[in-house]
Amino acid sequence: MLYANCMKTVDNEDAIFIVETIVDSGMPYASKKQMSHQDPEMKAIETIVNARANEKAILDAAESDMPPLSVIEPQIVKKLGNLYRAENGGTVVAGYLLAKRLYELDYEKGPAKLMPEGSVARTAATFRKKPGY
Repeated sequence: MLYANCMKTVDNEDAIFIVETIVDSGMPYASKKQMSHQDPEMKAIETIVNARANEKAILDAAESDMPPLSVIEPQIVKKLGNLYRAENGGTVVAGYLLAKRLYELDYEKGPAKLMPEGSVARTAATFRKKPGY
C-alpha cells in the first residue's frame, strides 16, 4: 500500500525516496495487476523518460508550463500500445518517472493540467525550475 501511495504522490522527493527504498529491499511490493519496477513495461517507460534525445523536449515543455508527459506519451504509446493505460498504473508510472527525472534536474512540481486531446493520461503535472537554480 505504501508503494502504491508513493507512486501516486509525485508532490515531493520523499515519495520518490520511499519508492526507491522499497524496490531496493527486494521484497514483494505491488499487486500483480499494477505495473511495478520489475516489469518490462516500466523499464520501457523509464528508457523513454531518461533518453538523452528526449531531455530537450521534456525541459522545453516544463519551461512552457506544459506537462512534460504530453511530449513523451506518444513515444510510450508507440512502444507499448495498449499495455500503457491508466487501469494498470501505466500513466502513474510515467508521471512518477518524469517527476523523478525532473527532481534530479532541480525542478519542482507545479499544478496538474489537462493532457492534449487523445492522450491516455487525462491530466499530468507541470514542473518549474526551483528558485535559485
